[in-house]
Amino acid sequence: MSTPINALSVAGSIGGVAQSVGNLANLLGGSSGWDYRLARASYGDIPFAVDSGHSVAGRRYAIHEYPFRDVGWVEDLGKLPSRWELDGYLVEDSLIYGGGPVKQQRDAMYALVTAGGAHTLVHPSFGSMPDIVCLKAEFSDDRAGRAIGVQFTFMKAGLRAYPASDTSTGDQSLNAASLTGIAALKDFVRTTATKIAIGAAVVQQAISTAVGWYQFAVALVNDGKRIIGSVSTLFGNFGRLFGGANSGYAGGANPQASRTTTANDLLSAASAARETVAVAGVALQEAAANPADSEALGAAVQTFVEAVAATANDPADAVRIISELAQFNPGPVLTPGPFGAAMQGMEDATSALFRRYALAQLAVTLTSYQPSSQDDADAVMTAAASLFDAEISIAGDAGDDESYQALRQTRQAVVADMAARGADLSVIANFSFQASLPSLALANRIYRDAAREPGLVQQIDPRHPAFCPTAFKALAA
Repeated sequence: MSTPINALSVAGSIGGVAQSVGNLANLLGGSSGWDYRLARASYGDIPFAVDSGHSVAGRRYAIHEYPFRDVGWVEDLGKLPSRWELDGYLVEDSLIYGGGPVKQQRDAMYALVTAGGAHTLVHPSFGSMPDIVCLKAEFSDDRAGRAIGVQFTFMKAGLRAYPASDTSTGDQSLNAASLTGIAALKDFVRTTATKIAIGAAVVQQAISTAVGWYQFAVALVNDGKRIIGSVSTLFGNFGRLFGGANSGYAGGANPQASRTTTANDLLSAASAARETVAVAGVALQEAAANPADSEALGAAVQTFVEAVAATANDPADAVRIISELAQFNPGPVLTPGPFGAAMQGMEDATSALFRRYALAQLAVTLTSYQPSSQDDADAVMTAAASLFDAEISIAGDAGDDESYQALRQTRQAVVADMAARGADLSVIANFSFQASLPSLALANRIYRDAAREPGLVQQIDPRHPAFCPTAFKALAA
């Protein structure tokens, strides 16, 4: 007995077969196929499709556990090398993820990962990442021979470098500066020990020398440049008008500058600093009245030069003031005879003590000086070295061996520090344009960075930033 065929069931079966065929077609390709729904990636210019993946990041720790302690010490060993694991496919004749036979793609990828070396990985979400090595790659046939499954483990490759110690040139300058003051005081004691016993006139000459040095310092502290420099750290673009040559401090670029600080605040602080100099000057003269107490005299001289340097907000201005102070040279003593010779010897020894402490302070001040260019670093280094050379010659001629050696060591440290500070800086170059341009346009044309416009204005120093001169000097890069 035959069973009647239901026309609707036959139609449904035919429709199901057609749907299955369509799903298979979509599986193996087509505009709505599975490969169109995968993410794109490539390694070493060989593309592949990504189905899933995850990344590993964190830090390395060494856990130290101790007896009878509930907690341990977790020692931080640095950043954990990042890893990326991707699962995907090599797809045959895919216009999106690669072309050509899938076996050729597999062979090319196999040769790439087994050859070693680092290549660029284009990650679906992290983007392009250079210097990536493939730690592991697994291949498996899938999708009816039209695709090959792949599993990758990638890692960032670094340089073959080991931890190395590096000496701070700034710390060397600070250490050498402290030795210079000690050596200068030793030579002062050795030179003046016999002269002090001659009489009060010799001691009075030490006081007169201290008064002359104090008056010289007060003139430097009260000059126009130092007063204008008091507002060099005022927030805003005031560097080219009030600041010195010290890049990073002038023009309100100093990160220590506060947005709420006013000019009156800075001028009040400058007045307080000048008052400190006056107090330190009085203490210096009192210590000079008893030169036999060398420890007190050395402390008074050190406090005085530090107070003078502290009056300058801009380190460039401090370098200028201390450099002038290190060139102090009082006039000759006109008293004849043995008393005159002893007084002249006391004056020479006292003024040498003052200059050498000033040079020590100069080395300290230069550790906070940031050159604006290689040319600036070379100029400051040359000027400082010439001051040290002059005093080294004086110490050598006078037989002050302690000061001679200390000054040479400090000079070497200062030169090394300034050379290190200017080594990575750009040089000054000449620029010429056919027409006057705004500083913002010049910064964009020269450096391709409009954020460098304030520094460029400081270097050009135009009458108005909107009308810069056609020829000027500025950083080359």
